[in-house]
Amino acid sequence: MPTVLKEDKKASNSGLKKVLIITYYWPPSGGSGVQRWLKFVKYLREFGWEPVIYTAENAEYPVLDPDLEKEIPAGVEVIRTPIWEPYLWYKKFVGEKKDTRVLSVFLTEKKNMGIKTKISRWIRGNVFIPDARKFWIGPSIKFLLSYLSKHKVDAIVSTGPPYSMHLIALGLKKKLNLPWLADLRDPWTNMEYHDDLSMSAWANRKHHRLEKEVAQTADRLVVVGRGMQEEYEEISNRKVDVVYNGFDESDFEGLQSNHDYSQLSIVHIGMLGETRNHPALWEAIAEWIKQNQIPAEKFKLRFIGKVDIQAKEAIKDAGIFQFAEFIDYMPHAEV
Repeated sequence: MPTVLKEDKKASNSGLKKVLIITYYWPPSGGSGVQRWLKFVKYLREFGWEPVIYTAENAEYPVLDPDLEKEIPAGVEVIRTPIWEPYLWYKKFVGEKKDTRVLSVFLTEKKNMGIKTKISRWIRGNVFIPDARKFWIGPSIKFLLSYLSKHKVDAIVSTGPPYSMHLIALGLKKKLNLPWLADLRDPWTNMEYHDDLSMSAWANRKHHRLEKEVAQTADRLVVVGRGMQEEYEEISNRKVDVVYNGFDESDFEGLQSNHDYSQLSIVHIGMLGETRNHPALWEAIAEWIKQNQIPAEKFKLRFIGKVDIQAKEAIKDAGIFQFAEFIDYMPHAEV
């Protein structure tokens, strides 16, 4: 059964237009995927819009950060419906524990990727199209058509990845013809790990076809950078808007830093998957230390988030592993 949540403290939202926001990542989810629309929702009322959130009830989030629930404005309606994801099967198949969290990027913490992991990647690329949340598309369209017949909204927003969120919005668009804004936080077929999915030519064509249909059907298409803008203007043959990722000034109010500013820290926050490993950077840092351009006794290479074994090995090969610090996850407020 769907769950509808509202804060006890009602906010004054009379006269505001309503927008349905379809998102997989929502508190208690942590990580980067939740930040953009959580922060947009925080300020939408100032621009004349009352958000209604549609999200998954029992999602398999890679990381949790319950403190982010404090960011949700009072009175915002959050609708949650059950989702079935194949991750329990996946964890059983590859021998992971039931409570292990599956990462949203390709990231291996063991030296050798087993045959079962390779098979799972093939299934991910050729069966779960566009992604492992595909089984939520049909039930979500059915539920939201019923919901919207009783609760009017003025527009729909979908944000992805996962790209299944756009296919839910696409299904609603075909039935209701409401104004639809599709927000792409990452590329789809040009995503860094897309070629690692061992896709057949048929599966690859289907990904491109779905991507093009979303890009050409949505009333407005929003991306996070100029490179993506050029890419999607070519795909959609239309104007694409850019809304950069930014920061929320209120996150920094009253913060007292205990950082030693005589120390030089290079910090990567987020998951560092195998395709994001840059050996040339580690080698350059090693050379800087060797030439005393970086004071070795004051230097720290800090990673906050999961790091692929290939990156760790490359850091070792560069001879700077002793300067590295690895922290699996840190809540947003603490970061």
